[in-house]
Amino acid sequence: MAKIRVCKECGVPLMVSKGQTWKDNGTIVQTKDPDHRMSFFEPEMLNGIFSRLEGILGVPIDKIVTESKGNEAKEYVEKLVPSLALKVARHVGIDLLKDNLSRNGRALGFGDITAGDRRRKGDGDDYVTLRVRNPHSLLILQAEMLGAWEAIDGRDSNIRYEQIGDEEYLFITSVGPHPIELREHLKFRTYSAKPGDINYDRCSTCGIPLKVAQYRWNLDEGTITHPSTGTRVAVTGVKGIDAILDALEAELGDAIPPAVIDAQKSHMKESMGDYISQGENTDYRTAIAFRGLGNLTRFEVTPARLSVTLENACMHLMMVGMTQALFELAMHLDASTCEYELTADGDLNLEISAPG
Repeated sequence: MAKIRVCKECGVPLMVSKGQTWKDNGTIVQTKDPDHRMSFFEPEMLNGIFSRLEGILGVPIDKIVTESKGNEAKEYVEKLVPSLALKVARHVGIDLLKDNLSRNGRALGFGDITAGDRRRKGDGDDYVTLRVRNPHSLLILQAEMLGAWEAIDGRDSNIRYEQIGDEEYLFITSVGPHPIELREHLKFRTYSAKPGDINYDRCSTCGIPLKVAQYRWNLDEGTITHPSTGTRVAVTGVKGIDAILDALEAELGDAIPPAVIDAQKSHMKESMGDYISQGENTDYRTAIAFRGLGNLTRFEVTPARLSVTLENACMHLMMVGMTQALFELAMHLDASTCEYELTADGDLNLEISAPG
């Protein structure tokens, strides 16, 4: 497999810095498709939410995750690779394209992805396999691989995985339909893009924010980690995540939003408790923005209340849970109350109050 090209100045893979654009309004977008929102986000947060949701709901959510994120990944690849190249690759260069997408996955922090066996004769017995070490998220990766392969192959497919070693998995994608019960509820949001005034210090060569460049890319392992905490992050789309939560809410009702908020709050308090309690200084506006989660335009805090406005918000239920957790940790509270509103033009207004 060819090496992944990196910026000679900051060391970030060019697939990342050229394929995504960090804008001054708190968003990250796919460079070739500015309507496709991306995030630079901790996958363990998503894993924790999915696990807690399954525990709360008492039902697996893997099918809805795979369908939603798979559709998003398919769109991503179709924008990333010109349609003519896809058509040609289906006949003469599919191995080269498959290797290129494997490199892209490693650059984005999905894990060490290696193309495996395949059969492609145009009938129902066709399949492709990929081996992955240390995946960032089994559920998300399963969906990403399915969507990417469907974009390459041009046919509906199924996917499954099996563990073949310590943190090593074999993903098998085969031709066939993948109907799910919640298909009618799977709809992608349209996100607002209000202008912003966030100024990043950027790499003078590739233009990526230096906050992002400070993370450590291990391209052999397919990981991106925070330089001091070792927390793992990945570059992934956001509208598939929102579509998952919207579909669950449409199917299962009003119990979903508080369950997501509580799951995110609990995960944040467990994972970030020591860091926050030690009084680490954090520029929350920049921390939110360079992750692609929105533009923090209001942040008013007292010991009894926190008021926030986040423009261009995405994954808003997770942002509510995250913000509530940070307030409780900073104020040494066991609990708090919160009220929130997501406006039609994409503003998340949030009020968090101490008990009493």
